[in-house]
Amino acid sequence: MNELVGRGRDKGQRERPAPYRPAFTFDHLRGVCTVNREAEGVAVASGCRLLEGSLEQRLEREWLLTNSYGGFASGTVLGCPTRRYHGLLCAPRRPPLVRYVLLASLLEQVNCGGQEIPLSTFEFPGTFHPEGHRLLQDFAYNLTEHDPWVRFTFEHERFAVEKRVQLARDAHVVRVRYAVRAYRDEPIVLRVSPLIAMRSIHDLRHQPVEDPWLLNEGDKLSWVQLRADRGVTLAIFTEPKEQQGRVHFRMQPVWWHNFRYREELARSFPGGEDLQNLGTFDAAGVGSVAMELVAVGLAGSPLEAIETAESTRQEAKDAGARIAVPDADPVATALHAAADQFVVRCGTGRRAGGTTVLAGYHWFTDWGRDALIALEGLLLIPRRFGEARQVLVTFAGAQQRGLIPNRFNDAASVCDYNSVDASLWFLHAADAYLRYANDLTTYDEVLWPACCRVIQAFLGGTDFDIRVDESGLVYCGNPGTQITWMDAKANGTVFTPRHGAPVEVNALWYSGLRTLADRERTLGRTCPVALATLITRVEESFASTFWREDAQWLYDCVRPGQKDGALRPNQILAVSLPYSPLRDAAQRRAVLEAVQKHLWTPMGLRTLAPFEPGYRGRYEGGPYQRDSAYHNGTVWAWLTGPFIEAYLRVHDWSAEAKNQARAMLEPLINHLYGEAGVGSISEIFDGDPPHKPRGCIAQAWSVAEVLRAYQLTRGR
Repeated sequence: MNELVGRGRDKGQRERPAPYRPAFTFDHLRGVCTVNREAEGVAVASGCRLLEGSLEQRLEREWLLTNSYGGFASGTVLGCPTRRYHGLLCAPRRPPLVRYVLLASLLEQVNCGGQEIPLSTFEFPGTFHPEGHRLLQDFAYNLTEHDPWVRFTFEHERFAVEKRVQLARDAHVVRVRYAVRAYRDEPIVLRVSPLIAMRSIHDLRHQPVEDPWLLNEGDKLSWVQLRADRGVTLAIFTEPKEQQGRVHFRMQPVWWHNFRYREELARSFPGGEDLQNLGTFDAAGVGSVAMELVAVGLAGSPLEAIETAESTRQEAKDAGARIAVPDADPVATALHAAADQFVVRCGTGRRAGGTTVLAGYHWFTDWGRDALIALEGLLLIPRRFGEARQVLVTFAGAQQRGLIPNRFNDAASVCDYNSVDASLWFLHAADAYLRYANDLTTYDEVLWPACCRVIQAFLGGTDFDIRVDESGLVYCGNPGTQITWMDAKANGTVFTPRHGAPVEVNALWYSGLRTLADRERTLGRTCPVALATLITRVEESFASTFWREDAQWLYDCVRPGQKDGALRPNQILAVSLPYSPLRDAAQRRAVLEAVQKHLWTPMGLRTLAPFEPGYRGRYEGGPYQRDSAYHNGTVWAWLTGPFIEAYLRVHDWSAEAKNQARAMLEPLINHLYGEAGVGSISEIFDGDPPHKPRGCIAQAWSVAEVLRAYQLTRGR
């Protein structure tokens, strides 16, 4: 088993730590606890790096398990929830959208020798209670198995506990397994109480006058049904059947008040919640005891919940490792496992049965631009060609006035088209799909016609003032729109106005035109546009329009009477794409050098150089303050991909350049193992050192582009 152990890595350290060897194992089917003789007498765990540092630092390290429908389980490595999005079972009502936190947490304690010892940790205003984290000795995770899991190991002077949270791959089922071993043969009792929320992942629950759900207690099972939507259900019971005789449930609902979520408060959002304690599952024994608690979300009945749990148990038993990398490279394996979390199936609506890409966890849904940029890293490099085809065909089928949608809004059954570059990234992704999958049928019948419609629409003019002028360059937008990827806007303020001719849009435009012209020649296709003439016009216009001679870099955006010369990372695409609109190698090198000198950080590219007016080095404060920094200095990990590719192109793909590029990726690989969302890569980082992770703890295009960049350093 390729276990991605959650011990992290020291900065700059290449060696992976040895897997944790538990001092005992428990057979949940037989109820037998076995001592690991090699580890007997050794501490259950020692020196777990993810559990080092101050309490505040440890609370910033989060874990995430996902299933194939956009559902997830998530929390901190200490087990203390710090976000409204943390929960042991979060499931989508209309997969992958409309997600609910069903089972928020568990209150856990062990009675040994008449003493009640807590394992759980919660934060309340001014205090932590209980403080089970003081007993926590180890945290580990595995994202490569069919059903991914995280594991917590606790040690007390009288007993040790192993707790494993495992999320089913293809259903809304979470299993929490406990194995408790007393160091002496004495009576021991494990008590676990479910805390439920049953609300949208974006909301918070507060105790109402009347409980917002219906509660029913069956034979060893608790059934919860939301009053406002009877389809939102939660079943909680114990498995397997042999274990049920040793576990007893007593329903005794009581509200707990004022849970504090520090990450929400830090983002200037409400951060207090009330949760209902349903009752207690007790498991008693002598010397050792076990319990497997199962929670099933959105089942139609208690019987369906039990059947769903049983089927997923058998599937997990029959399945092997889900993530396989041919050369078993540990970094590649970890990146592939992280990439898999964003690829999900649509369960309802007009996209039912299709594949989509969630932009980020915990709060993003699926976005066109993000999915198309991430397609190569998430689906093509892992050779998931069928799913890549579904994504592209779905986008092509939703094309309107030549534009590829930027977002599917299944809640309203409409698409949002507010993007100029999503359509151009579609050209790039469609050709990448053809190169990897060699699927000429799909390319001929669906992708090629859609690409040609993009070109025709831009030439003829389409929504959002998107048009091509006499120079052959793309102009778009107006002072009130934000249709490039730098799209932050709040209270009527456009923080990065880029209407006119943005540099990366025109780099994508040129590369897309050249790519289609190549396909005309090699495949004998015909585009209803004179591509060669248009390409010549763009070649003649690009450098003369965007080159800033005094600074030796490219203008970021050009409009009549105004050129924005601020140093931003968008220009790197003019060097990284398969076809560069810069015909002068010296200019390409100068762009790379300027970007590397002023924008490159260990975690990616800054969105604005520190010496520019308006630079914000910290992404913090309320929504307005954060949005003002979002593209004005904040580092974006996804830009690592274009930067590394540009670096390799300028240096002719030499072995030395690949070694240097791989060294540049090392801090982000370290981040993958031990910061923010362990096992994934954050959305953004502060522009100023130490480049603290911010935003989503797991972002699709961050992972995808780091994976793609890593592959580029290993071969072309």
